[in-house]
Amino acid sequence: MRDLLVALIIFGSIPFIFRRPFIGALMWCWISYMVPHRLGWGFVNQLPVAMVIALCFLAAFALSKEPKTAPLRPPITMIIVLLVWMSITTLVAPPDAFKVDQFIKVLKIQLITFVIYILLTSRARIEQTLWVIAASIGFYGFKGGLFTISRGGESRVWGPPGGFFEGNNELGLTLLMNIPILTYLILQSKNRWIKLGLLAVILTSVFSILGTHSRGALVAGISVALFLWLKSPRKMLFTLIFVLALPVAFVSMPESWHERMSTIVADDREDYDSSVQGRFNAWEMAFNLAKDKLFGGGFAATSHENFALYAPDPTDVHDSHSIYFQMMGQHGFIGLTIFLILGWLTWRSANNTIRLVKNDPEYEWAGTLARMLQCSLVAFGTGGAFLGLAYFDLPYHIIITLVAVENLVRDRVRATRPGQPFAHSHPSDIPSEEKS
Repeated sequence: MRDLLVALIIFGSIPFIFRRPFIGALMWCWISYMVPHRLGWGFVNQLPVAMVIALCFLAAFALSKEPKTAPLRPPITMIIVLLVWMSITTLVAPPDAFKVDQFIKVLKIQLITFVIYILLTSRARIEQTLWVIAASIGFYGFKGGLFTISRGGESRVWGPPGGFFEGNNELGLTLLMNIPILTYLILQSKNRWIKLGLLAVILTSVFSILGTHSRGALVAGISVALFLWLKSPRKMLFTLIFVLALPVAFVSMPESWHERMSTIVADDREDYDSSVQGRFNAWEMAFNLAKDKLFGGGFAATSHENFALYAPDPTDVHDSHSIYFQMMGQHGFIGLTIFLILGWLTWRSANNTIRLVKNDPEYEWAGTLARMLQCSLVAFGTGGAFLGLAYFDLPYHIIITLVAVENLVRDRVRATRPGQPFAHSHPSDIPSEEKS
């Protein structure tokens, strides 16, 4: 029954996608973040639904009257530069089927992301995608939180099979990145019951994050909590939530959880467990590889051959377990530099939005969203230091959302000046009061 329902929703959406391509963007977000077809046990589990929706979405977009271009703000330009550099490092790296598959996967993600960016021409569209993303990820936060509470935190919480955040560590980071988005939706919602529902998702997500038993997620969570408090317009509310919820959450976790968290910091490198030692080994391998090869090792950098040449312990072969060392090992110091510049430019884009709407009550939502998405970037930047999620969809969706918001804000600034036309918004997306 579940398979039939999921299949009916997915394939039933195709006619609507061709009628309105933006529905394809929403369906893609739902499938990417919730991975609903993997929740079934029958025929739908193995269907290439992501590919079907992606092809329908791209075809509908190409045939539609939607605008086909959008401003190449610095973050978008830097994504293109990063993709060009990845193309070069892929060509230079030794022949390997895995690297080709990974490169094609990254290109597919970025192509869909760029098309979604073009379609984010209004506040309504931006918030619709945020609702889909927040609900899709929040489903696992709510489900995992209830599981953690019911099991007393003894069992680990895992993400959806087949998704980017299937692992417990990846799920913890993804839920952390989602909490600021949920917070924005709470601040913008007028319905009391919706607010309470979203608050329940946030609270259960906190328990779910603790239930992942991820040390990296705990470190990132502390950073996000502090930054979320600093950026929130309602500091007293968040202070109350933190004071009441966090002690209860920590006390409710079992002794095994506290023992694991106590190993985050050790007196000596040799005192860390095998998991952390494996990360150190992989990081040193990536650093040595980048020193030796300008273009890095490509998408197959963490091969047995490279560990044999560059790792302190050649037998301990691991994934990079860090977005920074992942970029360094796979694409060299140049690739890492481009990646870091992309982060800085995105942060600057958010600050531009906050500055431009400072004295504009009507666009206060844009400043709030920019602040909340900065919190999500803090989660990615801190938690990602311990996870190899450099190509995960969500941070790039946050980037295009911040740029899209800046586009709307700059269009509004231009609209207030005589003779300055709207530079990005589609005519149908311009509010009626601005048309007049």
